[in-house]
Amino acid sequence: MTLKSFLIGMFASFGLAWLCMIAIPTAKMASLPPVKMSGEEDAEFYQRKTTGRVLNGAQIYAANGCYTCHSQLIRPTYLGSQIFRKDVAGVSNADADTRRETHYDDYRGEEYAQLGLTRMGPDLSNYGYRAEAYAARTGMTAEQWTVAHLYNPRNEELQLGEQGEEIDMSWSNCPSQLQMFEDKDLVGQGDSLAININTTAMTQVVPREQARVLTDYLLTLKRDSALPESMNNAPQNAGAAATK
Repeated sequence: MTLKSFLIGMFASFGLAWLCMIAIPTAKMASLPPVKMSGEEDAEFYQRKTTGRVLNGAQIYAANGCYTCHSQLIRPTYLGSQIFRKDVAGVSNADADTRRETHYDDYRGEEYAQLGLTRMGPDLSNYGYRAEAYAARTGMTAEQWTVAHLYNPRNEELQLGEQGEEIDMSWSNCPSQLQMFEDKDLVGQGDSLAININTTAMTQVVPREQARVLTDYLLTLKRDSALPESMNNAPQNAGAAATK
C-alpha cells in the first residue's frame, strides 16, 4: 500500500463518519420548524434554559437579600388575579399577549425559587420588560438603566413619565448597592456602563463584575414562555378585560 492510498483511505473513513454523524444531523436539526402548540395537541412547551452567568446572578440576588423586598410570583387567580396589573404579569400588545400567572417551571434550573418574602418593592417576575420600557424613555440601554438604578434607586432622572416628566423617587427605601461599584481611571471613551465621570480627576464610577452579573440576571426575568392550555391558569377573558 502506498502512502497516497493510505491517506486517501484514512480521510475517506473519518470524513464519511463525520459527514454522517455530525454534518448531516446538524444541518437537519438547524432547519426544523418550531412546534406549534395547540389545545388539541397539548405539545411539550419550550423552557428557557437557566445556566452559567444567569445562575451566578441569581446567587448574587439571593446573597444580597433582594428577595426580602421583591417577589417573583404572579399570584394564581384564586388568590386575586394580577394578570391586569401593568407590566407585572407580562405585556399585552398587537404582536402577542404574554400575561399569565407564575408556573413552577418558571424556576426550573435555578437553585432556589426566588418567590420573595414581601412586596415592599415591585414584583420582578417580568422586570426585563419594564427595564426596557424605562430605559427607552431615557435614551439608555436596559443594561445601563439597571446598573444606574443599582447605584442610586432614588435617581429621578431614571424614572420618566409618559410625557417625559421626572417622577419623584425620594420615597424609595431600596438600598444603593455602592459596594458593587468602584472608581477607575478614565481611559479612552470610558466604560459604557460608567455611572458618572470626573473630568477633573479623570476617573469614572463603574460597576464591578458583581453588578454586571446581577444586571444580566435581572434582565432575563421575562416569564413569557407559552404554556399549553392544560398548564395555563390565566383567566380565559384576560384579553377582553384588558381592553375595557
